[in-house]
Amino acid sequence: MNPANVTYIAKTFLMTLIISFLIDKLIFVTLNKISDKVYTGQKVGKLNQYLLQKDDFDFIVFGSSRANHNIDPKKISNKGFNMGIDGQKLAYSGTLIKLLQNKKEQTLLLHIDPENAFNEAYLGNDIKALLIKYNRNNIVKTEIDNLKQNNILQKYYWSLSYNGSVIAILKNYFKPNYDYRSYFGYDPIHVSETQREIFQNILQKNDTVINCKYEFKLNKIYKDYIDELNTFCKVNNKHLIIFTSPKFSDKCKNDNKALSQVLDTRNIPYFDLTDFFNNDNAVEYWKDKEHLSSKGAELFTEKIKGLFHENYALLRTKNTYLKDLRQ
Repeated sequence: MNPANVTYIAKTFLMTLIISFLIDKLIFVTLNKISDKVYTGQKVGKLNQYLLQKDDFDFIVFGSSRANHNIDPKKISNKGFNMGIDGQKLAYSGTLIKLLQNKKEQTLLLHIDPENAFNEAYLGNDIKALLIKYNRNNIVKTEIDNLKQNNILQKYYWSLSYNGSVIAILKNYFKPNYDYRSYFGYDPIHVSETQREIFQNILQKNDTVINCKYEFKLNKIYKDYIDELNTFCKVNNKHLIIFTSPKFSDKCKNDNKALSQVLDTRNIPYFDLTDFFNNDNAVEYWKDKEHLSSKGAELFTEKIKGLFHENYALLRTKNTYLKDLRQ
């Protein structure tokens, strides 16, 4: 090939690279300015609200939809917030906990499902929901990199952080569907009569045969996060409590016992409430077999509140920084 042509191609490629790099940064800055004003919606808004107000809370619930829809934090503390997000597991919640202000006294209620803790296939891919903050927060960036859930191009083309989020951001920017200043993270599920009838029909069908496991190995990512969060909370004036929300029917108890043993050896309080409704399992308390209706959530929240009252002295022996939420 003619040397002049090679030089021309090289210059064109370099110029294209520079222009694309500059355009990317312009898009990134523009989207940052828009997204930073969004405080509604689970995709970005709730995360922004948490980052804005997290150091004002003294009680925070973390976890999946089984935390988000099941606990009303305002019934436990006037400065409470529910940071449960549908579909998220420990990598996402654990990273959010690490973002809390050092030495600020707070009680943290973290939801873990035992079957997830012992799932060897779990790779922490739920942390990708935080990619939007990848190039804006060093802690988030470190956690995503450690779990190898980053896109190598994202280190150079920052606007890739917004892939899959732009529509949700614009929708909530132009038309927020609630006032975040009166929102405390709890999203109750109001079940219609039709939905209740569907659930009743499901219950009338024969249950699927379940083969319960008897040997368990804690997923490495869960192990690392549990140990890191335990240390973080002890050092930074937090009290960590782990809990498991109710299920309509849980026929395998071995994983619950195994998780309880894991947490007990680390001196972490664990509220296993899987069978909370066993003695009064009314259909009206449920949306499906794993999620409570608003009515069920009211009863469950009262149970959580009661556990803080009943176990306050014991919990303080496990962590001297437990904030008194009984007032």
